[in-house]
Amino acid sequence: MKGKVLGFDPAGGSGVISGDDGRRYKFNAADNKGPQALKPEDVVDFEADGEQARDIYTVKPAGPVSAGAGAPGGSPAGLPPAVMSFLTRPTMVGSALVILGALIAGYLNAFSMMGLGGASFLFILLFALPFLAGGLIYVEMTGHQLTPTVRLAAGVAAIALPVLVPLIVGSGGGPGGVFGGFGVYGGDWFGFNITLPKILMVGGGVLILLNHFGKLNKLG
Repeated sequence: MKGKVLGFDPAGGSGVISGDDGRRYKFNAADNKGPQALKPEDVVDFEADGEQARDIYTVKPAGPVSAGAGAPGGSPAGLPPAVMSFLTRPTMVGSALVILGALIAGYLNAFSMMGLGGASFLFILLFALPFLAGGLIYVEMTGHQLTPTVRLAAGVAAIALPVLVPLIVGSGGGPGGVFGGFGVYGGDWFGFNITLPKILMVGGGVLILLNHFGKLNKLG
């Protein structure tokens, strides 16, 4: 697997690699099989052993920052490192799309729809969706050990819930039936429909799952 060195502490002899699968792997100096010491931004090839990187070889040493890069800390386009870290992670972008779609669809108001239809208790799942996506951003940024589990759950939820919950509630007696257009959010609450919020959420979920299963490299 390929990845990029995020940091290395020569004194402690340990560091962290961000793999192309979106996960972070710890390594020790002894795991470096190349002739030169590893340094941040080095592109490397390594074997993943759980959360540990083994048999690390440098593929592309970190190049010097060009004079026109212009950002404090060497970030391209003058963006802060934290912003660049967010934008270059497909999971982060996918989570942001899910949150944006949920906000546009009004999912934070889902509790107000309780009692409309026999299965409307399922709206609590819609209410939880943006918080799940926000939690994924947090564990991704902190490198938490639950990141793969949360990533998988958020990806599946973002694809399934915006489609299935309104359909189930609509068919269970909600206003308008299965193909109803009830609601101030373009029929997002009940029945089967294709709306911008759903496109954003499902698209974000697909992006999250593709990254989870190693089908995407880092964008940066």
